[in-house]
Amino acid sequence: MVTPPQYLSSMEPYIIPTLTAITGIAGTLITIWYKHKLGLKKLEREQAHDCPITTCLVEDELIIDRLREILEDIKCDRISIFSFHNGGKYYSGKSVQKMSMSYEQTNSGISSTMMVKQNIPVSACISTLRPLMENGEFGCVDTKNYPEGLCKHHLKVDGVKSTYNWSIVDLHNNIIGLLRVDYVKKKTVLGVENQEKLKQFSLQLPGYLLK
Repeated sequence: MVTPPQYLSSMEPYIIPTLTAITGIAGTLITIWYKHKLGLKKLEREQAHDCPITTCLVEDELIIDRLREILEDIKCDRISIFSFHNGGKYYSGKSVQKMSMSYEQTNSGISSTMMVKQNIPVSACISTLRPLMENGEFGCVDTKNYPEGLCKHHLKVDGVKSTYNWSIVDLHNNIIGLLRVDYVKKKTVLGVENQEKLKQFSLQLPGYLLK
């Protein structure tokens, strides 16, 4: 009769190959499972890119990051983008044109105004929009000298000392929004170099904003 130790000893030539085979099979199964999981993750990512909210967030992050870079570069207190949009119709049938702040970045200690700068009638901002339409830009070193109107009222409420604006136009040269830079802490003359940076950025913005 073969004792257990002797039995194990006699089986030794078969045990190691068997264990190796089992380990190999297990490793293969784990690899297949892992690749399957990676495939599912990849599929989820691809499907996520089809989600309009995900796409919107990705695009918004690009714009916000760029605004933050410029804010820190030119040392302004607030930089924002206003977008024009349709606001319904009057009973007369005339379309209501409005503008809303769609993006904003502020310096430390400067409050956000984005939530209250929504659905502003274009007719209330003629003093700003007219020179933008004609020249593509409009600035005011001292907002005390800003043309009278609702825009001047908002600048006063927000404590803005100096403000600069650039139009954002599409490929057909139609104005679709404006880029705005505010200085709140002190009046600031925007240098020529910084003006050129902001002008170039305003020319790039349609690529971010247009579908």
